[in-house]
Amino acid sequence: MKTKINYLIISLLLVAGGFIQNSFAQTLSGIVSDETNTPLPEVNVSLPALHRGAVTDKQGRFTINKLHPGVYTIEFTFLGYKKETHSVTIASKDVSLTVSMQETVLAQPGVVVTGTPQPTDILSSSQSISAVAGRELERLRGQNVIAAIENSPGVSTYTTGAGIAKPVIRGLTSQRVLVVSDGTRQEGQQWGDEHAPEIDAFDVERIEVLRGPSSVLYGSDALGGVVNIIKHDLPSTEEGYSKLGGVLTLNGFSNNESAAGDLSLSGASGVIGYRGHFSLRDAGNTNTPDGKLFNSGLNEASGGGQLGTKGAWGAASIDYSNLSQELQIHEDPAEEVGATPFQKVQHQKVHFHGDFPTRDIRLEIDGSWQRNKRREFEEKEAVEPALHLRLDTYSFNAKAHHRPIGNIFGTVGFSLMSQKNETLAEEKLIPGFDLLNLAGFLYEEAQLKRFNFSAGIRYDARQLKVKETPELNVESQTRDYHAVTGDVGAVFRVMQPLALAINVGKGWRAPSAFELFVDGVHEGTVQFLIGDNKLKNEQSFNMDLSLRYVTSRLQGEVAFFRNKINDYVFASPIGEIDGDSGFQIYLLKQTDATLSGSEFSLDAQIVRWLVLNIGYDYLRGTNDETKNPLPLIPANRVKVGARLTTASLGSILNPYFSFNLKAVASQDRVDDFETPTEGYTLFNAGIGGEIAVGSRRLNLDLRIENLFDNAYRNHLSRYKDYALNPGRNITLKVSAPFTLAR
Repeated sequence: MKTKINYLIISLLLVAGGFIQNSFAQTLSGIVSDETNTPLPEVNVSLPALHRGAVTDKQGRFTINKLHPGVYTIEFTFLGYKKETHSVTIASKDVSLTVSMQETVLAQPGVVVTGTPQPTDILSSSQSISAVAGRELERLRGQNVIAAIENSPGVSTYTTGAGIAKPVIRGLTSQRVLVVSDGTRQEGQQWGDEHAPEIDAFDVERIEVLRGPSSVLYGSDALGGVVNIIKHDLPSTEEGYSKLGGVLTLNGFSNNESAAGDLSLSGASGVIGYRGHFSLRDAGNTNTPDGKLFNSGLNEASGGGQLGTKGAWGAASIDYSNLSQELQIHEDPAEEVGATPFQKVQHQKVHFHGDFPTRDIRLEIDGSWQRNKRREFEEKEAVEPALHLRLDTYSFNAKAHHRPIGNIFGTVGFSLMSQKNETLAEEKLIPGFDLLNLAGFLYEEAQLKRFNFSAGIRYDARQLKVKETPELNVESQTRDYHAVTGDVGAVFRVMQPLALAINVGKGWRAPSAFELFVDGVHEGTVQFLIGDNKLKNEQSFNMDLSLRYVTSRLQGEVAFFRNKINDYVFASPIGEIDGDSGFQIYLLKQTDATLSGSEFSLDAQIVRWLVLNIGYDYLRGTNDETKNPLPLIPANRVKVGARLTTASLGSILNPYFSFNLKAVASQDRVDDFETPTEGYTLFNAGIGGEIAVGSRRLNLDLRIENLFDNAYRNHLSRYKDYALNPGRNITLKVSAPFTLAR
């Protein structure tokens, strides 16, 4: 299998190389100024699709040469100003732009790369997307990568202590929400409730969240949405980067006496860009208003490097990352006093990205290898793991973006994913298997004066070869799954800053080997689970309507959605206890389900020094057959906040003080076997700013979470039945950039 895949990837790369020509085309140039027509120097000009850019000179001018035909979104970024995005069509003539930027203190959405094959701005996307980046990401970054997005519209987290968090989008999580890292699926053992995405929280530049199914672009598992983790782009000499610089970041968290640090180095020399980083994290037991949670600490080490080159001919890079974690799991003291189970997880990844524009198409290639090794131990002194899983994933994705045909442009894509899962310890929670998934899709877009239209279709074929596993009563067998998915969207620009968007899409998810064949104790969830080898594909039909408004002083969105899922898989208790483990027995079943709701978010700059924000999430999940609520549905919530800021305060630049509250309703609309939770209100406060050190800025942020040490239970905490959520937590974050060689 591996040999065949390697031959296929090499052949496709050779074919791709045959298309590459040095037939360069047009020039994109322009001038950038402020509202008074004063030229703005050092504005960052970026073409995300090509990973190319420029920086404006003292006269506010920029030039990007040798561009091939296509439709591109260009982004202009300058600290203290609203991000500007423009769609440009490169054809047979040079293109010149005149751009005016407006001052603002609002965090700006900018260009997004998740909802369509081509980067676009949020106002032009037919699907609901939110993003966290820059200083906002620094302020929100927590002890895991998902913590930064947990207050985004429609997003919650399913947690196991401080170190394990899984994204929940509109009530769906685990294998119904796809986590993507730089365009490549993050593949671990994500079926487990206490198995979080193995991604370093420091090695992130931007996080985008697509709310709603996106199977056309990403295939199986994207029923609820997509979380796209985007790393820093490689430096380039044409964008003014030094030969070697870096950032030292230090974080401290008072609640569990956690300390974390990261050293990142990057630079460019000639046509070569390079980047490397190393981080460490260590945390003790979590503190709640009722006391410490025994056996709830963690430690983590992560590192990696990236090397690449880019120019008018395109871009190519290779990236390696390695993350190792040891995670302690706090168990119900009523079940076993003093229990000390823990997990050791290692995730390695090698990722190649290539982008090759030609006269008629732009060929984008991603190839990756991932190895996820998970070992679970029953007690602190254990040497041999009770559960040992090793998953190797090979993936290859190719996208050919064709040049515009009138007002229509689009993408033809092909993807391949091969997996080999091995169960190496005595405990066999899931069988070993080989998986092969092949898919192809077509996605087209049309831009008119005030309308944008998009439509896509995809076909997936998946084969699952299961190995004989006597411990689970599983015989050697082969299973085949097929799906056709589609998506249609439209955006109407009511006026320049106001857009009305509608999207209708069909998604799918193949049942996992865990759901099909599990038969035994799952220590992580304290359940005895029995799978069903007759499970069918989950299929969803989603409708999404949203209204968005983005200016330098006001930006907001209101969205309404309905996601109908046929053959929804869920675990249901049978009312019996397993005699050996003492755990309740659950069966995996299927039903039809509906999730519907609405989201609202608004950020408003009232005066130059005051920003107010407000938002709410409303969600209902229903089992259509029994009319009972679906389990693990987030409680409805309202968020209100204020941020006071100014250009400078003495030697501190962009100082701020923030205060916000989150009011969460009680969740008593629960299934028969689920525990309801009471409502609560949390208060958070923060203060910070930047200190100029030469041409660099030292960033300082102090934040207090759960300011008044309120006792509460989050409905999506796995500890909710026997432990409170964390109490007050004071975090201090310092980020210091530096230059070693120019």
